[in-house]
Amino acid sequence: MEAEGIISDAFLSNHPTEAARAIERHSLPEIAGFLADAAPAQLGPVVAAMDPAVAAAALAEVAEDRAAQIMEALPPPAASVLLRLHVPALRERILGRMAPSAASRVRTRLRYPPGTAGALLDPIFLTAAQDQTVAETLTRLRQVRLSDQAYLFVTAADGVLIGIVGFGELLTAATDARMGAMARREFTAIRASAERTTIVTHPAWGDLLTPPVVDSAGRLVGIMRYDTVRELAAEAAMPVDGATAAALEVGELAWSTGIATVGALMDAFSAVPQQLSDARTDD
Repeated sequence: MEAEGIISDAFLSNHPTEAARAIERHSLPEIAGFLADAAPAQLGPVVAAMDPAVAAAALAEVAEDRAAQIMEALPPPAASVLLRLHVPALRERILGRMAPSAASRVRTRLRYPPGTAGALLDPIFLTAAQDQTVAETLTRLRQVRLSDQAYLFVTAADGVLIGIVGFGELLTAATDARMGAMARREFTAIRASAERTTIVTHPAWGDLLTPPVVDSAGRLVGIMRYDTVRELAAEAAMPVDGATAAALEVGELAWSTGIATVGALMDAFSAVPQQLSDARTDD
């Protein structure tokens, strides 16, 4: 069935949540036909807003290449939820047809049980090797545009998180300084195995805008975001103690104002000519 047979492109783009509710009123074959015809980029927000059981059942009825395209258009958390509802064989075939980078982000979440930090983390973050210089790090960061990142996470060769560097510190450091030497070593990380109560009440929220999530060996696997922990607390109607609630409020305010500053810093060093950074090394 053509996409217009269920819903218009304009409504799909402008009202994804309402579109999801309208689509769910149709039969499974009709929904599958719609998913087969509509543009994957348009489908991302809509499928993410659908009832997971309905969306997963419909996706199981479309061609696997098409299902993979739709999964790539979804945020990793939504894609992992839907893939968990597929039988393992189909899940692996769809993952195998996805772009390697997109599949890797989803697989990170699928390694951990639903509701744990490992399944809820954001797998997109910025890292630097501990033996990398500031100049080398700045050169690499000029090639990316991730202005919603609050920190640079410094790791050892085996991926173990050893420290955190703020972008303001990075811009004011000598360009020949090693990232491992300037990294803040005192930080609190959330274990990937942590469950909802631990995530919501974790002391890291009073310290960092986006706490790191590490596996049992201390390897960095992702970051946790404030909107995620807020959703967890709301879904479970979970009470939080006064200190944690205050930390979340402060952190949320810092996030809303701080990320704008981080974005400005990223723009600033992207625009700085390389010779100015080189000159700072000679001072």
